[in-house]
Amino acid sequence: MPREERTLPRSAGGWAGRTRLVPEKDAGIGHENDAVRVSHRYDAKMFAGSQRRAFQIDTAMAVAMFALALMSLVGMPELSDVRPLDPAAYALIAAQTLTLAWRRRYPVAVTIIVVGAFVIERGFAYPSNWAVFGIAFALYTIGEQLPTKRALVVGGTAISIIVVWTAVGVLLYDLPAAFVVTVFGFVTFPLVLGLEARRRERRALALEARAVRAEIEREQRTDEAIRHERLRIGRELHDVVAHEVTVMTIQAAAAGRVLDTRPEDARQAIETVEKAGHRALGEMRRLLGVLRTEPDHDLSPQPGLASLSELADQMVEAGLDVELRIEGEERDVPSSVGVNAYRIVQESLTNAVKHAGPGARARVEIRFTEDHLDIDVRDDGRGAAEALRDNGSGQGIAGMHERIALLGGTFSAGPQPGGGFRVHAAIPLGAT
Repeated sequence: MPREERTLPRSAGGWAGRTRLVPEKDAGIGHENDAVRVSHRYDAKMFAGSQRRAFQIDTAMAVAMFALALMSLVGMPELSDVRPLDPAAYALIAAQTLTLAWRRRYPVAVTIIVVGAFVIERGFAYPSNWAVFGIAFALYTIGEQLPTKRALVVGGTAISIIVVWTAVGVLLYDLPAAFVVTVFGFVTFPLVLGLEARRRERRALALEARAVRAEIEREQRTDEAIRHERLRIGRELHDVVAHEVTVMTIQAAAAGRVLDTRPEDARQAIETVEKAGHRALGEMRRLLGVLRTEPDHDLSPQPGLASLSELADQMVEAGLDVELRIEGEERDVPSSVGVNAYRIVQESLTNAVKHAGPGARARVEIRFTEDHLDIDVRDDGRGAAEALRDNGSGQGIAGMHERIALLGGTFSAGPQPGGGFRVHAAIPLGAT
């Protein structure tokens, strides 16, 4: 069945249209070797619109920061140790602020430009201004956008450059040493904040991926259960139809042969056909009733070991001499064992009726052992090869083999050395 594709959310500046492996340990919810496979796909127009909105927001922020940086210079007194503003100064301010418009697309390049412009600005002793806050935005973006190890390397390098350059300024201009600590905290906090934002986002993504995966697995289990139920109903219908229709066909043919000479025997054969038809209809109603949803639908119990005597009587009416023997200590068995044991015997005797020929006899042995139920069905007829050929389609002998395999048992079927056909099955009594 086609499976619904899920789209997981991502920030406007993130990736899309790819498959990503998220280690659950990194997300803080699992083991190191575990991973959540997250498949997501955005509509192309939706993703393009999201990128445009993110770029527009970042552009507006960058322009606002540039304006604030310029405003912070208004009214500043001229100092002898401060270089006057010139076009180069404005270019450095623009580099520290306007480049932030591309911070999500090119976080490393933007950080290099911003930090480089800051170092050059301080080196030429231009007036201090609010453009320095561009470093905070750049380092936050590094922590939020890049993988943790890479973010630590890039961010740590940028912080080291800024702190070292600040320390040089402290020594040259005889500033308080605490100023270095203040700058270190100023540039480190945004990086840590970005790393935490990324961790929370990854955690939310991993949790949603778990929920999606659990729902997909639940749907798969449901589909598998439906498939098995369909196969079971198909096997049950085959067994019912094959058995009863075989009886009806043989008895109807017998009635036709003796209708003129022995009308009483013909009447009995026709009555057997009628009974077989009623049984087939009843079984089919029971099986098809499983597909109905009415709560008041009456479902009769499935046949089991207790129904074997009635099955043997039906076969006798159909013209097959059946001997039923039950050995060992009889005890209750799971319904799945009883139903499948009944169907194995039913299919085997139906094949005997169809292929063994006139005057054939069949023997059914049910043996209770300590942990298994043994089923042995033999006939002395002459139709073994025909039985194998007719059941090669997978509905007869192959269907019986499938039944037993699902219960963890063993199955064999084939001609006997002295003639006739034998079916043997062993079902674990603990099978469900």
